[in-house]
Amino acid sequence: MNFEDIDNIYRSRKTLLTILDRKGYNVEPFSKFSPAEIGAAVPTADDFSALGFKAAKKDSDDPMVCTVLCLPRVTRQKLASPFFTTLFERPNSETVILLLELVGPHHHQAALTAFLKYKSLVSFFSVEQIVNNPMDHVLVPKHELVPPAQHKEIMDRNNMTSKSKFPLIRFHIDPIVRILGGVPGDIIKITRPSPQSGIYEFYRVVSP
Repeated sequence: MNFEDIDNIYRSRKTLLTILDRKGYNVEPFSKFSPAEIGAAVPTADDFSALGFKAAKKDSDDPMVCTVLCLPRVTRQKLASPFFTTLFERPNSETVILLLELVGPHHHQAALTAFLKYKSLVSFFSVEQIVNNPMDHVLVPKHELVPPAQHKEIMDRNNMTSKSKFPLIRFHIDPIVRILGGVPGDIIKITRPSPQSGIYEFYRVVSP
């Protein structure tokens, strides 16, 4: 594996650990690693299995476990294999797959199918896409998932009789939705500076 791939995997993994930590996962056991260790963990150009791990929630009462895989590429044909079918069929689970290729339409579709059929949250990321955390970029406004218990209050406050009346943001296709773990039906609060009022808040609903 070349230096660029090792560097991209190292930096994207650091970003991913930050993302998972913010989502409540215990990532401490996986936080001590170096580029040299990543290179040594990949014996061949196709064997990335040693880079995977499973992270449990910090709250021991929460049974959710996140399975992380790092793979050079995942084709449409591979997504139909028993390995991925079994992985995605687990309800109330989360899977993150880091890729050395760009995320394409077949990855978006696989993530949507996993959620609609099994309520399983699957996210694909290109390592190049998250060498830095997009949510920390100066031009990206603050995005937050709104707790379901607050949905009705927000709809009433905005005179919305249906969530479909809100502007939409696409599940998995939008990278910020992917990072937050948003699923269809979720409401996302976006906060940005406003010259008139100081802060401007608006909402979008995650659509399939």
